[in-house]
Amino acid sequence: MSASAADAEWTLLLEPMYMDAYGHDQHVMTFHELDLDPALPTDTATPVTLDNEAGIGYRFEVQYARWNWTLGLDFFWFDASQGRPRHTAAASAPAGAFEQVIFETAGRTAISDSPAETLLFEVLEDTDIAAWTVDLYATKALIESADAALQLQLGLRNADFDNDFHSVVAIENVSGSLVDASSNYDRMIGPLIGLSGRAALGRSTLRGYIGQSVVFGSVQLSHMTRDFLGPVSMVPNVVAQETFGKDQDVAIPITEFRVNWLYPLSSRVALGLSANTSVWWDVPVPPGIPVTDGDRAFQENTIVYFGLAFAVRVRI
Repeated sequence: MSASAADAEWTLLLEPMYMDAYGHDQHVMTFHELDLDPALPTDTATPVTLDNEAGIGYRFEVQYARWNWTLGLDFFWFDASQGRPRHTAAASAPAGAFEQVIFETAGRTAISDSPAETLLFEVLEDTDIAAWTVDLYATKALIESADAALQLQLGLRNADFDNDFHSVVAIENVSGSLVDASSNYDRMIGPLIGLSGRAALGRSTLRGYIGQSVVFGSVQLSHMTRDFLGPVSMVPNVVAQETFGKDQDVAIPITEFRVNWLYPLSSRVALGLSANTSVWWDVPVPPGIPVTDGDRAFQENTIVYFGLAFAVRVRI
């Protein structure tokens, strides 16, 4: 219920959550198997993309309610590692066949012409994605009763997103390349609009929210490749280095859905469960390999965060 002018209310909500990220299929290598038979040459290309690892995310919200208005601050943060199992391959040599195996990364290729040449691709440590948002908002009650409510939310969103990638591609014990790429965003900001509602379920309460924002800013996309001779090691014998990068203006739409169920333990404390979904549309990622298979691009930039949370709400 709305707080009266003489009965202003503070509400704190904490939601530690188990969260995973989907999509954002960063294309980091293409695995080619070539049959060089002059009668029927073929090239089978398989994209290698990164897997996002699940982890712990956090959402915290504080609200101040008075009359039919509510002022609020909402904070979300999630940092996840990305990886891919170590991948090796070598050309086979069946009788009468001509075969090659190729590992293609951005600007580099490693080629195996015989079983004696083993190719290696491995994602290294500190390959991850990190995102956070801070919302400042006000809500106005559109419908209000003891059993249900509907509110309009208007606000301003601050956001940040960073992505770092590190890998090695090599011919084992011969030569290879270390690949480092990143997308580092400046602080992004933009408008936020949403609708929130609640409904009483006996003593408990079911709450829902749908919101849309667009944040504006810029991103620095960079890529560095270091070629080395000899085996892969912590301190390889680097013989050449190449770097490139660019700055790019961005406008990233973010769509959010939230639902939570809370059961009061007292007049001031309630516990419950929440489900949170946040969709970041078309987020530029570190420079990769612009390869397509017909009309299907290997790269997918949209990322979907989904988390299940334990919720604690305290009224002051």
